[in-house]
Amino acid sequence: MRRAFKTILIGFTLLLIGTAGETQEGTPIPDVERYFPDEVGLSWTFTGSVADQVQRVASYKNVATVKGMTEKNGVQVKVFNETNQANEGPADSYFFRDRNGIVYHGGEPTTPFESQIVPYRVIRFPIALHQTFSQIQKNDMAFGQDLDNDGQEEQAQVRAEITAASFETIAVPAGVFKDCLKLQGTLVVQVTLSKNQKVVQMIDKTTHWFAPGVGLVKGIEKIEYPSVDGSNPTGNIITEELTEYTQAKSSTH
Repeated sequence: MRRAFKTILIGFTLLLIGTAGETQEGTPIPDVERYFPDEVGLSWTFTGSVADQVQRVASYKNVATVKGMTEKNGVQVKVFNETNQANEGPADSYFFRDRNGIVYHGGEPTTPFESQIVPYRVIRFPIALHQTFSQIQKNDMAFGQDLDNDGQEEQAQVRAEITAASFETIAVPAGVFKDCLKLQGTLVVQVTLSKNQKVVQMIDKTTHWFAPGVGLVKGIEKIEYPSVDGSNPTGNIITEELTEYTQAKSSTH
């Protein structure tokens, strides 16, 4: 089920936001545009791990690169490529940025479920501390799966939001980064089972830290999958930390 939901969250995991440590609560972060490095050719290398409920851990490497431009939904978008997103193989994501924020235009591979959601605004400018932005709120969606095995596709509703929580100093293999913006996101997918109208839900909570002029330096994603038969919910935790990166003007770290 992870593959069905993962592309919804690309908007969280590829935001390359930094900020200034002097920003106060409720005050828009100054010059926010400069904190979204997305020049073609930039890359970020991460080490990652996926831990399940019984503490089995899989380690992996993921390289994210701004690959180029393409057209989606009649709009010129930036193409972000990941070589091993969440240890599930390569994926492309498409983003458009303007003065009003960033819009996610989907990804490849994708799902019929995601195609009902995109495009949607990942984040809206300006950004202020403790500001929460609603990304998705959709009802009566075709879920695209038959979870209760009764021969009928389930229906679902989705909501997602993200909050600029605080500034923190973060240490990762690539170094120590000050004034990182901590973003916390929540995605809830409520699925109505066609067999008995029972509602089950998947909850995905993300915490990401973004360094000024660098982008994403660390991310933690906690996923709880729905239980259809009444058993305990299952889930996993995905963690990624930056090991090396490039900056504009071919500055390599």
